[in-house]
Amino acid sequence: MLLTAGLVAATAAEPPERSHLDFRADARAAAARKDFAAARAATRAALERRPDSPLYRYNLAAFSALLGERDAALAALDRLADLGVYLPAERDPDFASLQGTPPFRRVLERLASHRAPRGQVELVGKIDGRAGIIEGIAYREATGDLFLSDVHLRGIWRRDRGGQVTRFSVEDEGLLGLFGLALDEARGALWAAMAGVPEVSGYTSEWRGAAGLAEFDLRSGEVRRIIPVPDDGRDHALGDLLVAPDGTVYATDFKAPVIWKFAPGAEEMEKVVDSPRFASLQGIALRGRTLLVADYSHGLFALDLASRALHQFTPPPNATLLGIDGLILAADGLVATQNGVEPQRVVKFALNAELNALTGCTVLAAGLPDLQDLSLVTLMNGRPVVVAGAGWEGFDPAKSPAPAPHVVRLFQVELP
Repeated sequence: MLLTAGLVAATAAEPPERSHLDFRADARAAAARKDFAAARAATRAALERRPDSPLYRYNLAAFSALLGERDAALAALDRLADLGVYLPAERDPDFASLQGTPPFRRVLERLASHRAPRGQVELVGKIDGRAGIIEGIAYREATGDLFLSDVHLRGIWRRDRGGQVTRFSVEDEGLLGLFGLALDEARGALWAAMAGVPEVSGYTSEWRGAAGLAEFDLRSGEVRRIIPVPDDGRDHALGDLLVAPDGTVYATDFKAPVIWKFAPGAEEMEKVVDSPRFASLQGIALRGRTLLVADYSHGLFALDLASRALHQFTPPPNATLLGIDGLILAADGLVATQNGVEPQRVVKFALNAELNALTGCTVLAAGLPDLQDLSLVTLMNGRPVVVAGAGWEGFDPAKSPAPAPHVVRLFQVELP
C-alpha cells in the first residue's frame, strides 16, 4: 500500500469536520497494527471526502485484497485506472492473492497504458549542468526573455531570445529561496515569492518558517524591496504569485492556509483569506475579480475577491484535481502542471463562464521523454511553457549540501 505517497499532509489547524487527511492518518495507524478492516473503513471515509484521490482508491484496493475480498479489490483498481494515472500494483505484495489471474492482468494493463506518451511538446530551452532548483518561470513578451527562479541558489536566471542563460538578479543576503515569478511590465518590476526551506543553499534554522515577496528592477536585476510575511506565530512559505492589473500582488502560502496580498502603497502584506479548507496552497490565477487557486491536497478553489466567498470545484468525470503545482489561465480554462500523480503531466481544465464548474479535463502532455520533475508554468506566445528537470527529485538536503548537476529543460506544450 502507498499510505505516504504522493500528496503532502496538512499543516493548518484542523477544521471542525474531519478531513480526508484525518482519515488517511487513521488508516495509516490501523495498517501499522495490521487491523486492515479498520484501515479500509478509514480509507473509505477519506475517499468519500476526496473521491478523486488515486492514493485512496489504491489503498482501498490493497486493504480489500489483504482481507481476501478479491472482487472488491479489482473494482477499486478499475476505479483507480479510470483516473488515467499509474500506481505500481504489479509489484505490491498486498495483491498477492490476485497475481496471475486474468482480471488482475487486465487492470494492470489499464494502469500501465497511462504511462504511454501523450501529447506533443517542443524543447524551447535547455540548461546543462544546473546545480540549483529551478521552480518559477515568467515570459517577457517585450524582449523574449524567459526568467527562471532558483530555490537553491536564491537567484533568478534569464534566458534571452537567442538561448543564452545569464544570472539576472543581483546577489542580496535578504533573499530566501525563490519560487514563483510574476512580471509587472507597467511598473518595470519582476516579483518573486520566497520561502526559507531546507533546500536553500546556506539554510539555517533561523530561516525556518520565514517567507516574503521580493521585487526586482526589470532593467538592473537589483532588489527594490523585500516584504516579509507578517509574523503570526506560524511557519510560512510563499510558493506562487500573480500581479493584478492594478499592481496588487497576490500570493499563496504552502505552509499556512493563507492567500496574501500586497497592494500598491501598502506597508505590509494582508490576508485575503485564512481558511482551514486549505492544506498546501500552490498555483494561482486571476480572472476578473475571481482568484483561482490550487491546493496540492484539496484540489481547486475559486475565491470571489468582492465577497470573499470560497468555492471548491468538483472534479470532472474521471479526473483528479490533486497534486497540482503550477496554474495559469489559458483560453477557456486552466492549464496546470500536475506533479503529484504518475506520470507527471500537463493538463487543461475547461472552466464555465460563471467560474464555478470544471466541465472537462484534457491531458496535454504525459509520459514523454524527460517530462519529469515538473515545477511551474507560464504562457509564451499563447502556449504553455513548463519547467522539467527542476532539481527537486532525488535531492535530500540532509544527505548533500546541493542537488547533483542536472539538465533543466523548458518544454512548450501544444494546446488542442
